[in-house]
Amino acid sequence: MIKEGDEMKVYILASGSKGNMTYLKVGHIQMFVDAGISYKRMCLKMEAYNEDLRQVKYLLLTHEHQDHVMGMKMLLKNGCIEKVFLTKGTYQGLTKEVINLLPEVVFIESEKVFHIENIDITPFVISHDANEPVGYVIDGDKKLVVLYDTGYLDEAYYDLLTNADIYILEANHHPAMLMQSPRPFLLKKRIMSEKGHLSNEDATYLMNRFIKNGKAKWIVSHISEDCNSVLAIEEAIVKMFDDPTKVEVFFTTREGLPEIDV
Repeated sequence: MIKEGDEMKVYILASGSKGNMTYLKVGHIQMFVDAGISYKRMCLKMEAYNEDLRQVKYLLLTHEHQDHVMGMKMLLKNGCIEKVFLTKGTYQGLTKEVINLLPEVVFIESEKVFHIENIDITPFVISHDANEPVGYVIDGDKKLVVLYDTGYLDEAYYDLLTNADIYILEANHHPAMLMQSPRPFLLKKRIMSEKGHLSNEDATYLMNRFIKNGKAKWIVSHISEDCNSVLAIEEAIVKMFDDPTKVEVFFTTREGLPEIDV
């Protein structure tokens, strides 16, 4: 468990269809969630945040899609990652070149708590067109939920995800903007499916359901550049929340988001 007084900080290095990566710092413990940008860009972002990439020992993976793992090979070659946490399905989806570079591997299973030093982490199943994708609850003195790409969330997880201090949760698209876009129909169908991505209303419905006591911070991730907008997300918040003031919202971009204290 995170010890009382251990400050938790969240940094978004990148978010969106062109790459996703989060840096989490809890006291002296540093970890990445996914590695979906180039190693050069990782270094530049960490330098901009006055953080040392070579001090990060742990990597958690949500799934094997390129926008979540494309920088993994160079990170493993040049960084100091000592342990990688992932499902067996995600492992099987990695290239042989990346697998051959892996340091210690820890296979995780949904709903089975694992530990990184004194931090408790609970993975949970998400609904996406990947091998065995998961989200994470990092729970201790503060509670963080990482819920990237998913088209649907089973109600069985609602209690697990309720009343976190901070959420990294996608609001990917506005359905009308998506349908009116020039994207191929099959891609539109995939995005809107239960194995795709959450719409603004889907995401805001969940956030309103999760925040029951007090206030929470919401880092809105994986926002479509051409099928969504900040205004559309704000309109969904006003529509779906019983009290919009109970959430403090931060909007990510492909350029990431600086430090947020939890």
